[in-house]
Amino acid sequence: MPINKNAMIRYQALDRCLRNYQKRFYIQDLIDACNHALVEVTGCKGAKGAERVQRRQIYNDLNFKEDPLGFGVTIERKREGRNTYYRYAPGSKTLKDQPIRQEEIDMLHDALVLLKRFDGVPQFEWLADVESALYSTSRLGEESHSVVSFQHNPYLRGMKWYKMLFDVIVSRRVIEMAYQPFGKDVRTMRVSPYHLKQYNNRWFLIAKQDDCHFLSHYAIDRIIDIRETANVYQPLPEDFDFDDYFADVVGVSITDAPVEEIELHVTEKAFGYIVTKPLHASQCAHPVYLSDGRWSITLKAQVNYELLSLLRSFGDGIEVMRPLTLREHMKDTIRKMAHLYEDTDD
Repeated sequence: MPINKNAMIRYQALDRCLRNYQKRFYIQDLIDACNHALVEVTGCKGAKGAERVQRRQIYNDLNFKEDPLGFGVTIERKREGRNTYYRYAPGSKTLKDQPIRQEEIDMLHDALVLLKRFDGVPQFEWLADVESALYSTSRLGEESHSVVSFQHNPYLRGMKWYKMLFDVIVSRRVIEMAYQPFGKDVRTMRVSPYHLKQYNNRWFLIAKQDDCHFLSHYAIDRIIDIRETANVYQPLPEDFDFDDYFADVVGVSITDAPVEEIELHVTEKAFGYIVTKPLHASQCAHPVYLSDGRWSITLKAQVNYELLSLLRSFGDGIEVMRPLTLREHMKDTIRKMAHLYEDTDD
């Protein structure tokens, strides 16, 4: 039977009393100990279950602790005149000796499944040890199979920098970074780091170089080296919000391009995917059904590399109608792709 929070607080309070052979605990002492523990944990004297434990509840708790289906302990009831005090019998098990219940193990496993989203991220290596220990002490061992999977890239380079970047962001320290963009030479830059963002299975550092007035993003798999410096950190304004900062883009690339209204004509097949997983937060909530059997969808976003990649991923399921600059860009890309697949005579 599941044990609620208040019950467990009472059981632990009773356990501390019953283990203490230096003092005699009568029924009122046990009631007071449970009430005090409830107030300590809940922080509210008037809450239900706090300072309202009755004598009958303590008797029921003691009986449950002795029940083999409860904790299976042995409690002595020592008469002293007209009163009775309580303690564990010599050799009795205590609450600390109890194995973790299967229902508690299952709850821990469910929590661990969610924490596994951080698999591969430094500072969370201990999850593997917890998981191994959990499987070895429960029925979730060889017979069980994972029922939840989260997307991650275990082969992503640069994750060794994650912990250091996290620490310097929190402590507001300037770093000097050796960084190598794709197809370019290594460059060294000094930055104030602000934020870590994950997109498409890659992690990016959002930072600002010295004497710059704009933020830049750096893929941590392109970082060659990092060194802390004693330079003065450039903080962001107190009201700066990264959710707002990324609101107009897909992914992490922010440019000087304006936010534009983007009209897409989408096939019935692609429409199902796009409705359930919007391309962008600005996606029109009321798509329009067209006479050719497609749907018209409107976004308000900045055209960047990630948006272009996303649109290309739908192939012929999406046609860009406007703005014309984006439509022409897509047409040019399609021509180049078609050229790659042209048959040539050997």
